Amino acid sequence: MTRWTLQPVPDDGDFLVFGLPYAGTGASSFRAWPRQLGAGRFCAVQPPGRENRFGEDTVTSHREFAEGLVAEIADRLDRPYALIGHCGAVPFLLETAAHVEARGLPAPRRLFASGWGAPHRGLYGRLNFVDLAEVDMVAEIEDRCAALGQQMPREFVEIAADTMLADLRVQRGYRAEALPSRDVPVSVIGWTEDDVVPQAEVWPGWEDCATATFHVLEGDHWEFLRFPSALGDLVEQEMSVASSA
Repeated sequence: MTRWTLQPVPDDGDFLVFGLPYAGTGASSFRAWPRQLGAGRFCAVQPPGRENRFGEDTVTSHREFAEGLVAEIADRLDRPYALIGHCGAVPFLLETAAHVEARGLPAPRRLFASGWGAPHRGLYGRLNFVDLAEVDMVAEIEDRCAALGQQMPREFVEIAADTMLADLRVQRGYRAEALPSRDVPVSVIGWTEDDVVPQAEVWPGWEDCATATFHVLEGDHWEFLRFPSALGDLVEQEMSVASSA
């Protein structure tokens, strides 16, 4: 196990998918993935400042995130692999893939960008435009838990709120200056009932900056976390093709 992964990076499996958590969450948000995708095929990324790394400072930029993650997984990129992220994790995913290429390391065979629009068009989702000094982030976390049918102790809600606030501050500084090359294809995923980043905002512009394919899956903005079978099938199908190339 590295500091940047909740569990050891698996050394078996025909391909490997690194999951990058979105704003306010950590690696445990992917708890269903290893069982459903295959334990040897998935590794959840754990950024500093959350869950078992709560005592560490959060990153202050997308570049810092990419540098830290790649430094620790660079020697584990010896088989076909992908990066997957949802909503606010997508800019971190793109920066990481670009940093891998800049270092001359084996590039991801595919990126999976869920619930987020073309990066050069700006940011997406209401929380990226509100006044962070006035928003009730605890209420935002409680609303998210309610949408997922989950309950969280008050102290954990407050920790998650602090983490989300830090993530949103970093996101405000994002500029799509470091993007992976078109040699790294992107599977862009929209959700039929997404009212945070609707499909109409997801599709436009990706073809201007990436070799992209577009996929529509059933569900709301939080369906990604539930890891529906359609998402698992998409990841397996795309990575099986990539692994045989």
